[in-house]
Amino acid sequence: MQTFLLIIFSLIFSSAFAQNKEIEDQFKYKATYNLTWQIDSTDAKSIQNETMVLFIGDKISRFSSEGQYIADSIKEAYKDRERTQQSFNEMRSKMPMSALNFYIFKRQNSAEVSVTEKIVKDNYRYKQEIADLNWEILPETKDVAGFGAQKAKTSFSGRNYTAWFTTAIPVSEGPYKFRGLPGLILEISDNKGYYTFKLTGFKELNDEISMEFNPENYLEVSRERFLQIKEEYAENPFVIMESSGITMGFQPGQKEKLLKEHREEFKKKNNPIELK
Repeated sequence: MQTFLLIIFSLIFSSAFAQNKEIEDQFKYKATYNLTWQIDSTDAKSIQNETMVLFIGDKISRFSSEGQYIADSIKEAYKDRERTQQSFNEMRSKMPMSALNFYIFKRQNSAEVSVTEKIVKDNYRYKQEIADLNWEILPETKDVAGFGAQKAKTSFSGRNYTAWFTTAIPVSEGPYKFRGLPGLILEISDNKGYYTFKLTGFKELNDEISMEFNPENYLEVSRERFLQIKEEYAENPFVIMESSGITMGFQPGQKEKLLKEHREEFKKKNNPIELK
């Protein structure tokens, strides 16, 4: 087990960061959202919550879970330290748990959205063209997080959504892949209530945060291929691990038991935010 932990420790640092980074933008604003979603469409009690963060710059925005953002910041702080069991345990004790490990990058004045996500030790990146979401702006208003908000509706990837935006924050941005309204999206949910993003905080950053990105850190794939890899991982993670160069030893029957538990867990994750 100790050897296995050291292998994972090494993979965390070797695959997550490169020596040379490109600075593409300086983030000026930070919006924090609470995401509530139902993992299993057949079980109304399968609700999860996650704090999400949206950083906004002049040219680009970045959206992720707060836990993933903090975890990657901790990895960056530890990447130059000696790789020992003690340093691994110290780092792991500081890292928050997050069910979501993707980053979404949206460029201003471009329909292109870039998504990065790690599966086992490989960081994948795919690009997606999302044209105008054809928002319907409605006259209804309400208060959201202390801001006056106006109602809007749209459809995206198989779901219908109701959003509330504010012109008091004149940035055409929002959580996940949503944007295109004349102000920040404060709240958005699908009509079945499976997914809801709601603003919990917004601030201007006094110390601007650099948006650093190096394409060499990622395996470029199509969205279709990425979804296929995720399906393969859900079916048998050991095949993906072995293809990534990770080998593990098991006691008799242990691998089969773990595989059964893994598949049962993923059967419950049958309600993705994008249906097509």
